[in-house]
Amino acid sequence: MTTDDSSEDPADGDAAGPEAVERARERVIEAMERSAEIYGLNRSYGRLYGTLFFADDPVSLDELVAESGYAKSTISTAMKDMERLHLVHRRSVPGEGKKAFFEAERDFWTVLQEFLRREVRREIDTMTRALEEAEAALEGVDDERARSDLEKVRDLRRTYERSEQLVGILTGSSVDRLTGLVDRLRRE
Repeated sequence: MTTDDSSEDPADGDAAGPEAVERARERVIEAMERSAEIYGLNRSYGRLYGTLFFADDPVSLDELVAESGYAKSTISTAMKDMERLHLVHRRSVPGEGKKAFFEAERDFWTVLQEFLRREVRREIDTMTRALEEAEAALEGVDDERARSDLEKVRDLRRTYERSEQLVGILTGSSVDRLTGLVDRLRRE
């Protein structure tokens, strides 16, 4: 029995060439679309993020329109939202004037840390201030309902204080350091 060396196994990425690369990229981008939906975002966000994720250089809005087929307004809104979520960064390219270019943040630990640092910490600060004010208002009231509410407010405030400590640890540590710590705790 002879084998034909010219036939290539499609499972072998090197052998199948550019088609295999495109299929693999598309698989990942489709998963990113599903992930976007899981987090309450439009699937288009996942597709756009995936396009940027695989791009070697920053990509302009016009290039994203051509690549995705989405309206420029859809892409512009998506980029603003994804910038807020720390998933993409706006870049300027020398010689391109004020034209906006975008690139994906590929380090998901950085994405998580920035989200915790900016969004979660803002929510913690808002709640902590409200709870402190409520606690001060309730402390002087001699009433069963006020005592009950005061206890609830104090419990919630302690939870937010612990949350603030946790956010500080997570945003101030590398993923390697934290996983090492978790591994040590599991062994104990």
